[in-house]
Amino acid sequence: MKKLLSMLFCVALIFSLCFPVFAEMPYWYPESTSGFTDFHGENLKRVVDDADIFTDGEEAELNRRMEEVVSNLGIGYVLFTDNDNHGLSPEEYSSDFLHFGGYGVGDGYGAVVFYLSLDPEYRCWRTTSINSYESIFGAETTFVIDELVDADIRAGRYYEAYLTHIDFVEKLFLNDGVIPDEYEGYIERYEDYDEDSPEVDGLLICMVVGIIIGIIVGGIRLSSLKSAMKVVAPVDAREYLKKESFVLRDKKTYYLYSTVTKTAKQKSSGSGGGSSHSSGSSSGGSYSSGGRSF
Repeated sequence: MKKLLSMLFCVALIFSLCFPVFAEMPYWYPESTSGFTDFHGENLKRVVDDADIFTDGEEAELNRRMEEVVSNLGIGYVLFTDNDNHGLSPEEYSSDFLHFGGYGVGDGYGAVVFYLSLDPEYRCWRTTSINSYESIFGAETTFVIDELVDADIRAGRYYEAYLTHIDFVEKLFLNDGVIPDEYEGYIERYEDYDEDSPEVDGLLICMVVGIIIGIIVGGIRLSSLKSAMKVVAPVDAREYLKKESFVLRDKKTYYLYSTVTKTAKQKSSGSGGGSSHSSGSSSGGSYSSGGRSF
């Protein structure tokens, strides 16, 4: 009986692993994402504090500033916080928020969000832009933003960081999408920054160092074992064969009922353009994103 129950449990476990597990998505996700296209939303919230990190007074002030900036400049801009990425990367999650929320403006459906993720698996912030805004919020611009908000976010001063972000975005669009001269020092710092050597987590550094140490120790140990081995001079393999014990008379080879066919292997076609979404439940739209972990 116990063996039968164990077998049934194993079968159930195998079946459970064969089917994908779909995480429950947030309230703003559409019921179906099939054939989704960007749209212009109406009466949109400019501060969506789903992580509930702001006081009522702080949220009211952020709303006031956001309405002021968005109304005066006519831009697609929103502040967003959450404590769960629902199985997506912060980049995908924040870009989906823009697409599915209808925050894009103009013919190019451009929009930008300043997203703070307090997901225990990935605490970070991201400035994510979609569609026509991607060229505005490139690597240089997001670097300047990161430098401006870094200290406040790491100290838990989220409200101050969000105000700083609003001020920068306002000045950026007033300057036709070009970083204002007052941030020249940050631009110089960015030029000295090696983009090919991005921020690396401490765990990854430890893993790399551990692998290097392991290779060195292993090499030393292997060398020691080799030096302790007794080396025997090589002997011709024919010396191990008893003379005239094996004679091959018939050198013909016969194949019975064998048919060999060759089929050309089809080449897989790659998908180009847009952003890559591994979840299968995202908008599939284009985005760019920059930020840091904390």
